[in-house]
Amino acid sequence: MGIGWGEWGDAAFARGRALGKPILLSLTARWCHACHRMDEETWEHPGVAALVERATVPVRVDADARPDVYGRYHLGGLPTTALLAADGGFVRGGTFLSPPQFFAFLEAALADFGSGRRPPRRPSLPSPAAPETIVDEMIARLLRRADAEHGGFGAGPKRPEIHALPLLLRRWRVSRDASIARVVRGALDAIVEHLADPRDGGFFRYAAAADWTGLHTEKVAVDQAQVIRLLLEAGSALGEPRYLELARQGLAHARRRLADDAGRVFASVAADAPYYAGARRADELPAVDRRRFADSSAAMVSAAWLGFAVSGDPPAFQAEFRAAAPAGSVPHRLDEPEGPYGLLQDQAMVIDATLVEYRLSGDPGLVPWAERAASFCIEHLWDESTGAFRSARDDGDPVRLPPIFPLVANGELACGLIDLAAHANCPKYLSYAERVVRSLSPQALGSPAGPAVALAAQRLEDRAAAADLVGDPGDARARDLARVVITALGPTAVIRWRGGADPRVTLCVGDLCLPPVGDPRELSRSLMDLGLATGGILDGPRSQ
Repeated sequence: MGIGWGEWGDAAFARGRALGKPILLSLTARWCHACHRMDEETWEHPGVAALVERATVPVRVDADARPDVYGRYHLGGLPTTALLAADGGFVRGGTFLSPPQFFAFLEAALADFGSGRRPPRRPSLPSPAAPETIVDEMIARLLRRADAEHGGFGAGPKRPEIHALPLLLRRWRVSRDASIARVVRGALDAIVEHLADPRDGGFFRYAAAADWTGLHTEKVAVDQAQVIRLLLEAGSALGEPRYLELARQGLAHARRRLADDAGRVFASVAADAPYYAGARRADELPAVDRRRFADSSAAMVSAAWLGFAVSGDPPAFQAEFRAAAPAGSVPHRLDEPEGPYGLLQDQAMVIDATLVEYRLSGDPGLVPWAERAASFCIEHLWDESTGAFRSARDDGDPVRLPPIFPLVANGELACGLIDLAAHANCPKYLSYAERVVRSLSPQALGSPAGPAVALAAQRLEDRAAAADLVGDPGDARARDLARVVITALGPTAVIRWRGGADPRVTLCVGDLCLPPVGDPRELSRSLMDLGLATGGILDGPRSQ
């Protein structure tokens, strides 16, 4: 017999309280090959199913549909199996468990539950500390962890490190430190060599071993977009055409396999190692999860607009999240919007994507929409006593659990608020970003997720390049001026569109302000002459 999995919600926890049983939580995802293996080998095992039904209240949660639950309970990856008390408290957990491992796990977990034993509480957030040192300390730690032999960081698993590498790259822009460039290039070259799929395009999720073997071949839309964005920024900064071409190919793969005809972004392509090893025909493609999530949509829209900056290729993905949330509170699942909404990670990513699009399109309605999304975060997610943002609304789930303050989402939202303060000319957003960095810096320095907070601290320390762009957003020359600014100076550059008929841009980088320039190629040459840009800007087609 199979397990009768229930859904996450108050009913399951109420049943656990009534029966005096713990909750057995199975965290899974459709793209996760190891999750499917555990379904077949463990959850379908008759002895496992009988024990689970007798001793627990089983609940299954899809990590893509409920990232708030995943963020609270995951144990470093999927699948995650966790035994919870009826108040939601964590008792004991594991990842992939074979039937013998599961029997041993559940016996120990039930003993802990019965005796009231719980793992030590996580320490509360440290008192706010000044953030002056986090960027230097984080960069020093990353350089110490760099794997000079294989590329990347640490002993494995090896991942694209989508916050650590921009942190290093942006420090290199200022310092031109050759040791930083070597580490960044080593990591990017390893991604190109090992995670790029030569058969279909796109990027595998990560590699299990230090030498980048043991590939996990799922292709999650958020991951695809973040790797594309990383390659675009690095390729432009380092003058490396390979990175730019691979990013362009990644966008083409995403448009082909991860979006519908209208450009609405799908969730993922399933893991399928035999297919990618060439053991099946080319037309036997891995399955696509066609659900549509806000974070996937935002990440791909952001990547596509940055791709437009570099190549001139028109963005091919729809900003579906804005149409679904005119007031700024975004539903996590765009194809079924009655579910969770206003999750911190989603809000951070949609603000970022909207401001990236504004820089390059000049659409005057985008900054006000980003302000509405930010206002929702401040009103519903801000925790004054902690000085950081909660992962979800207090009333966002019938299972009332203590708030958590995720480092990645807080760091990303802080970066978005810094951008918004500059584009909306509203310093209050900057003050929230500063408080997030002060509050979370001590915790970030001890966490693998810390580079996300360090990126926000770096943004506060380093004054971004800023451009006042006069011109009609529909004018190809005005858009090409914006393209030059972003390609040359990176996605953090501020562009304030001023309207008008005769395109020209006034650009300030640090203490240097260039005279107004109306010719995109003249601007490109000036930035190259000043050592602020590499060659190749505007080699692609002009904007339409």
